[in-house]
Amino acid sequence: MAINDLPPEMQPSDDIAALLGRAGELKAQLEANQLDREGLAEVRENLGKISADINELQKAENERTAQAEQKAILDELKGVLAQTRTPSRAHLIGNPAPKGESKADNFFATLARARSSRLSSGPEEMIEAKARLADMGSYWNDVPSESKATVGDSDGAGGYLVPNPVVESITFQATPGRAVVDLFTVIGGVRGSAVDVPFEDALSVHSRAIIAGAGTLKENSNFIVNNYTATLYTLARIFDVGNQLLRQSEGAAETLVRSALARAFALGEDYYALSGSGSSQPYGLLTALGTSGTYVTTHSSPATTTVAGNWATAVAKAAGDVAVRGGQPDSVVMNSGDYWTSIVSGADAAGFYVDPQGGGFNFNATNTGVTAAGPWGLRLRHTPNMPTDSLVVGEYKRAVFFRGQGYRVDVSSEAGTRWDYNLTGFRGEEEIAFDARPAVYTGYFQRIVNVMA
Repeated sequence: MAINDLPPEMQPSDDIAALLGRAGELKAQLEANQLDREGLAEVRENLGKISADINELQKAENERTAQAEQKAILDELKGVLAQTRTPSRAHLIGNPAPKGESKADNFFATLARARSSRLSSGPEEMIEAKARLADMGSYWNDVPSESKATVGDSDGAGGYLVPNPVVESITFQATPGRAVVDLFTVIGGVRGSAVDVPFEDALSVHSRAIIAGAGTLKENSNFIVNNYTATLYTLARIFDVGNQLLRQSEGAAETLVRSALARAFALGEDYYALSGSGSSQPYGLLTALGTSGTYVTTHSSPATTTVAGNWATAVAKAAGDVAVRGGQPDSVVMNSGDYWTSIVSGADAAGFYVDPQGGGFNFNATNTGVTAAGPWGLRLRHTPNMPTDSLVVGEYKRAVFFRGQGYRVDVSSEAGTRWDYNLTGFRGEEEIAFDARPAVYTGYFQRIVNVMA
């Protein structure tokens, strides 16, 4: 833009005009060669001063000119923006852009505002302009209105910009809890490699004392004490986990590993307490009871539709066998599937033989198998570790389950080759000792087989 094209208020000042006039006169004198040597030197000196003054004044004029040009542009921008409303962000999810908001001139005007550092109103207008650019989305440059927002379903479509999925808490595999060991008397902190478990021989003590007359020979009787040794065996399991997973999961991987270890040890305790063979492992309750003999009863004609064949009758019979030997039965353990089948047994004419709302056991199925048994005084537990078609009634607190130093988890990232492979090992360990024979052979348990129809 030339100086003469500026508005009247932006024309050169009188000072510049006067200097230009004086310079013209001196130039004319030089061209006419009317000056002597001294006069010529004076003219040249004056011309130098005038030139310097003109440069200073022209610099000031240029700044005024630039401000005038910027003001003219801003006035035009304000006029355009005054006619443009802020577009809704809703169009970014695929709705057509409002007419007139996708024009390129709107975009470039806003872009100029967003980039300019000389706005008279300060940085607020820059911030506002940047916000408007963001609102324009993909419609700023005459992009067709039917265009979609970036979907993020691939790297090329913005996948790197999409946040990671929200992760819900992990759902653990269904795992039965410890149901049997908790019924026993549990002693922890055992040191050493084994525990001696003495018990009375039944034939030597299960007889009454007899009356002896004055001056007569009193009965002299011996008794026998037997003993079994419960050896401490080590339950153990190791899980190796990549260190990257441990870091990136923010503790979730470690939580999973520790939970899996704890559930495995609960299952291990219950399994060996019931079914341990006694050879390089604990001697389990079912192993000691066997499948026939003094401590096993076969339930005859089992049925879920008759009183005599019902499982409640079998429980009562087994409890009676324990009580006759002097025990006080406190619990029943049966298979989980059998438990849920049994609680609905009964005939239409006679009603439920074991009523979920009352009845002989006075238990409710919602108690998940841990039941106060009313007048019978029996707790009912179920576990998948108990074989089907079988249950055990007994005075469970008479059986003693031993733990060594207790359940623990040791962690190492250096043992073995874990350092080389960038792994961390979680090693669960626990020492347990159990021998069911002393409690079984003293008469405190009775097993029923052939329970279900």
